[in-house]
Amino acid sequence: MPVIVLLRHGVSSANTAGILAGRAPGVSLTDQGVSALRETLRMLPHQHFSRLLHSPLLRCEQTAEIARETISADTVAAVDDLIELDYGEWTGRSLKDLGGEELWKTVIDNASQARFPGGESIAEAAERAVARAATVVEELRNEERDDEKQTDPNSDEKKTSTSRWAMLVSHGDIIKALIADALAMPLDDFQRISVAPGSFTVIDYSGPRPVLSAMSVTAAGLAEGNTPGGGGLR
Repeated sequence: MPVIVLLRHGVSSANTAGILAGRAPGVSLTDQGVSALRETLRMLPHQHFSRLLHSPLLRCEQTAEIARETISADTVAAVDDLIELDYGEWTGRSLKDLGGEELWKTVIDNASQARFPGGESIAEAAERAVARAATVVEELRNEERDDEKQTDPNSDEKKTSTSRWAMLVSHGDIIKALIADALAMPLDDFQRISVAPGSFTVIDYSGPRPVLSAMSVTAAGLAEGNTPGGGGLR
């Protein structure tokens, strides 16, 4: 019964400045972001993970390290498929200024058709992230089957099989794309989703279809959930 926790990096210097950081180097968590993240991680419904995979960007590396203060993980690795969208020429610009760009309306209303100048399309980013999540889910399922084979069929442990969990630490728009996929929501509608910095989302893949059991959870509640840029562009 695989379960994936999606953890967005904590509040960063770019979040507080209203900047679209993209893949710019050196964007780190703020002191506020670190403390808020630690509070939120105490609310996790599970503490042991088969995998802790994170974007290779600094703010996600820092978030993963802080997560390891609260959780344990069999495997920890940086994964390129979870990296932030390549915003190309938009990287480092203010969200306020970007709102005046002609492409902005496409990004908001028809995300599947949006490609950032000199960068990546939202559809490409969604495809790589969804493919990675599907791979992780299948790996967890295989491990659960192996667990069952190694358990004594007459023991009580067999009757209460253990789910395998994975944590993916990534960026707002990547997490929104994963949530949209789990909900069978068209990518064009994914801007309806808001994911706060430092929040976690839980998707249960144990049944015939994914179930979103928690979304954008933070210890600060709506105070964090309403932060502009809950996904990068809104």
